[in-house]
Amino acid sequence: MFHSKKFLTLVLPLAIATPNLVLAKNLNNKQLAGPPEEFEFMHPASPELDAFSSKTALIPVSLSQSDNGNWSWSSDLPIDNQNFSFIVFSNGSKNWQIEMVNPLTNQSQNINDIATEAYSTKYGMEQNSYSGEKFTFSNMDTGNWNIRVKTDGEPDQFEGFILLTNKSKFQLSSYKTNRDQIIDHNIHFVTQSTSNEKMIEALKDFNPISSAFMSVKYPDGSSQKITMYDDGSHGDNLANDGLFGGNFKASQTGGYTVQINAKGTNPNGTPFFRTTEHYVPVIEQTISMDNKKATAFTIADNRLNISMPVQKNGKSNDNRYRIIAEVWGSDFKGTMQPVSWISTITNVVEGQLNIELDSRWISMSKAKTSFELRNLRIEDADNFIPLISETRMNLKMASMPKSAFRKYTGSITQEMMMGKRPVNNTAKAGGKLLLVHGYCSSDVWGPYSGQFSNSSTFYDLNQNRSHDAFAKKIRDFGAQYSSFGVVAHSQGGAASLHLYTYYWSGLDYSSGSRMIQSVGTPYQGTPLAGNLAALGDVFGVGCGYNSNLTTSGASSWLSGIPTWARNQVNYYTTSFATKWWRYDYCSLGTDAFLSDPEDGVIEKSRGQLSGASNRGHKTGWCHTSGMRDPGQTSDSSRNSTMSYYAKR
Repeated sequence: MFHSKKFLTLVLPLAIATPNLVLAKNLNNKQLAGPPEEFEFMHPASPELDAFSSKTALIPVSLSQSDNGNWSWSSDLPIDNQNFSFIVFSNGSKNWQIEMVNPLTNQSQNINDIATEAYSTKYGMEQNSYSGEKFTFSNMDTGNWNIRVKTDGEPDQFEGFILLTNKSKFQLSSYKTNRDQIIDHNIHFVTQSTSNEKMIEALKDFNPISSAFMSVKYPDGSSQKITMYDDGSHGDNLANDGLFGGNFKASQTGGYTVQINAKGTNPNGTPFFRTTEHYVPVIEQTISMDNKKATAFTIADNRLNISMPVQKNGKSNDNRYRIIAEVWGSDFKGTMQPVSWISTITNVVEGQLNIELDSRWISMSKAKTSFELRNLRIEDADNFIPLISETRMNLKMASMPKSAFRKYTGSITQEMMMGKRPVNNTAKAGGKLLLVHGYCSSDVWGPYSGQFSNSSTFYDLNQNRSHDAFAKKIRDFGAQYSSFGVVAHSQGGAASLHLYTYYWSGLDYSSGSRMIQSVGTPYQGTPLAGNLAALGDVFGVGCGYNSNLTTSGASSWLSGIPTWARNQVNYYTTSFATKWWRYDYCSLGTDAFLSDPEDGVIEKSRGQLSGASNRGHKTGWCHTSGMRDPGQTSDSSRNSTMSYYAKR
């Protein structure tokens, strides 16, 4: 360890030469790190893993007035299965009249006369939902039906949607291929047909799609139709391979809704028509990096500060960024050796971003000189969109603690993984169990809070917040206690994991068995987030769009969540109870968009969190109250278990 006088002699000339370095100190947020074995784990996931398959077609309805003064709308309705259903989203219209024209007989009939069942239903997530009417049809002719909407007099609702779904095995899969969601950059999608069967022999030599296009809704409300191609020249792999590609230029900042439409003919000769819906946030290039060099210097024994100069751009006040990078260095033979990955969420301070590195990672490696950063990503802290990406960057070691040159044979410590823990001296009360709700939520825990001992209920109801903003709300609420554990519902589980990963809080001082317990959390996102955005463009945004809950947004977030943080999560999933005598679902409105088993909002498959403890799947419980089965937070047996094992 350096003596203080010697340390000042070493770094003072450097500080005079580089004034910004004197600002460095132990940073407030956690300074994350992990071994080289986790490098790949911290890389962005392959885009195709974000894909989701659709068995539905969401058809926009827009009534217009003819020359004779009547209001109407009509569209083809390709039906490829004798048993199908659709939901009419008309915002509670009282004067929409809907007719269907049979493709074989050309006979027009009112849907109320041919539907076998009709239900009122809701579609949405938590309190952000839209009402609709569901109609079910049995033993119908397949083919290109025509559907018509008309009104007597002026419509009380001019726009809406018709959601078509059936039990066909042929589905549509699509995903965004890039994370380059910066204004004036291109955003690219691909789509292809898929099967919901384990074996896809039906599609082995047959591609149902004959044409596809994207309907893009811009943040200012304008829209554009963009043809997608299967010609090998639009990011679609090979020509005529069934994969269609297309892109559009993101000319505005804000949220885009992208609907992909695909039509064709199935192998059995029936018409193929499916859509997928995506929500895509686009942000400003708020920072840039001209001098692509980083400088590291000693700030304490075992601690190095890495400083990267950046320039602020644009008008945005966003000043929070997630940094992820690998540290490499050369051994005495000149061979590059991996040291560790590092990460943090931080602010720009006087033209630089700072991140810390524990020098024991260097001493554990064979690296001695010629250090560099690799696979550097600097992302905005709300959407995790890369603003700066560098494959390699020189890392100048202006000074290093002596410990970096001593062989370290100990185990990996918490300080090496998280940074130096601050002293917990601001608490006003003892430990508590926090009950945390989710996105746009009602009071899901309040009625059952008595089932949890020594607990306190967190309230931020009917709100839409990013994981980062949500996490800081939980942190600030919990600051009144010396420590806390969490039982969370829905997005609250992801926000709590984000909190533990990036910020010091009462979670770090809790004691007991299980730090974070969650039920119904979409760790891998939910397809509903994109569909909600499409409906919200017409009916209003409700609580607002949330990119962290989309499949691609969740994937971007997870690519920075380390194993040691995931290890502190214990999660549960649920789904509807299966009954042999009835059609099983949690919500009629959302069932069409989700793959079984699901809880009405979250698919079991997307509720999984690699590295965490899966505490089981239970049927007979839906995401919230008001669905077919009871809300999952009302399960007294599970609540008792979570209360017993919770840290506080």
